[in-house]
Amino acid sequence: MTSTLERPIAFDSVFATVSAIDDLSPHLRRVTFTGERIGAAVTAGPDQRIKILLPPPNGSELKLPEGEEWYAAWCAQPAEERSIMRTYTVRALRPELAELDIEFVLHGVNGPASAWAGEVTVGQTIGLILPFSVDTTSVKGLLMSGVDYVPPATSLSRVLVADETALPALAGILEQLPAGVRATVFAEVPDIRDIRPLPSPGEVDITWLPHAGAPEGTPTSLPEALDAAKLPTDVDFAWVAGESTMIKQIRRHLVNVAGLPKSAISFQGYWKRGEAME
Repeated sequence: MTSTLERPIAFDSVFATVSAIDDLSPHLRRVTFTGERIGAAVTAGPDQRIKILLPPPNGSELKLPEGEEWYAAWCAQPAEERSIMRTYTVRALRPELAELDIEFVLHGVNGPASAWAGEVTVGQTIGLILPFSVDTTSVKGLLMSGVDYVPPATSLSRVLVADETALPALAGILEQLPAGVRATVFAEVPDIRDIRPLPSPGEVDITWLPHAGAPEGTPTSLPEALDAAKLPTDVDFAWVAGESTMIKQIRRHLVNVAGLPKSAISFQGYWKRGEAME
């Protein structure tokens, strides 16, 4: 039997102007966008995925694909005139102020979005593809609305694994973690200086894995940390997000070593080493 969505899902493009920039750490920059239509946007969960649209490689004017068929319209644009598209997480949405926050990992000019974020100034305008209607009535609806973190209502013990690109999503997830729910967290960051508090109403145990500045002999990658860790025996759900190869290794460990059913693991590849991903 095929399930149907109870609510329509609609995404559309908007122009958004940079209104504030906040460096949270040496490699993480929060950019606040404002725009009239942002006030009508909605989210379906703490790891809500959206798209950013940057000017085309040929330097021509940014043209937004519009309407429910925005993706087909984007694909139909000539390649040299097509806006650069990348996927990011809504860190915060304040519809009453028509404001939206996105947090960018700064890793130099290795990628158009990082290069843009590294040089961004207040007043710049880019495009966003935002949800204006989502379906939160079912797992299928949430997944199709751009959310991957969908734990069962009965879940009390979770494993959360994120590299630096998934840190904004992780922060949002922990902010919404119910009191009484335990999260065993593994978070990878570029530098020990990128470690920062991640407040939560739940019970959280975080293992930080900095690429630089970690004490000698400690794990420096997420797979190494999982191999060395003793996970709680009552884990009932896992969320893993970040680089695609890492995700496969972590998922294999959670299934084969920790004994977690595949159906209890939510995973999302945010990027793939050596490849550009929209």
